[in-house]
Amino acid sequence: MNLNELVDSLIELSCHEMPEEARKSLDDAIDHIVSNMNDNQLKDVLGNTILDEIETKHPKHVWKEEGDEEEIKAIKSLMDGNIAIA
Repeated sequence: MNLNELVDSLIELSCHEMPEEARKSLDDAIDHIVSNMNDNQLKDVLGNTILDEIETKHPKHVWKEEGDEEEIKAIKSLMDGNIAIA
């Protein structure tokens, strides 16, 4: 059994009814395995995500709309600490 099959099996198992303590232990095990994977292993387990599929179909699509520049500047200023939220 490879890593992908193991994670898939654990996730499938977690969908079955079980005591809450067992579910938490299983979720913790899945979290531990996934958090210790490198990017390539994660991509193998997750496969194509929705964003990957969108980018494949629309490789040069622009995700911002007309007029978003002001909003982007405001968000950057907020992140830089130049604007405070009251």
